[in-house]
Amino acid sequence: MILTPNLQIISCDDTLFDAIRMGNNVLGRVMGVNVPRKWTEFRDTFTPSYHRWKAHPPLRDWWVYLIVHTGDNLLIGSCGYKGEPDSNGYVEIGYEIMDSHRGKGLGTEIAQGLVDHAFTHRAVHKVIAHTVREENASCSILQKVGFQHIEDVQDTEEGPLWRWEITRTKQ
Repeated sequence: MILTPNLQIISCDDTLFDAIRMGNNVLGRVMGVNVPRKWTEFRDTFTPSYHRWKAHPPLRDWWVYLIVHTGDNLLIGSCGYKGEPDSNGYVEIGYEIMDSHRGKGLGTEIAQGLVDHAFTHRAVHKVIAHTVREENASCSILQKVGFQHIEDVQDTEEGPLWRWEITRTKQ
């Protein structure tokens, strides 16, 4: 679990993946939190993530996390890494927050928590992220955490993106 001032960022395990697939009521009971109907925009990605996670045990620290806002004991989104560090020591983060909890600094807490957690692993030298190629809230979040815009990239699935990086400052 990753703890920030306002959040619990909880790594998915077998029980949580199963609960996600069984629905919000089951997920709420298993986690002991309130689960709103639309806590994620990416429900369809959890099943493929689960199969990849099951087939490759090293991913267990490098995949899906659920975000609980501790002030109201509410599941507000998901985040995580897009796989374990690559051969260069790079790991990519991603995150989502329900509309009702945006604009409150929680995205910055999530990104900072993921970066700090990644850098506790000696294999990680850089954390990367991608955003759409336009100024938006995610760009601001990444800049607050210390990411630098590195380059424009063309993703075959998502189209034009900006690549962001933050490098470990001490070894």
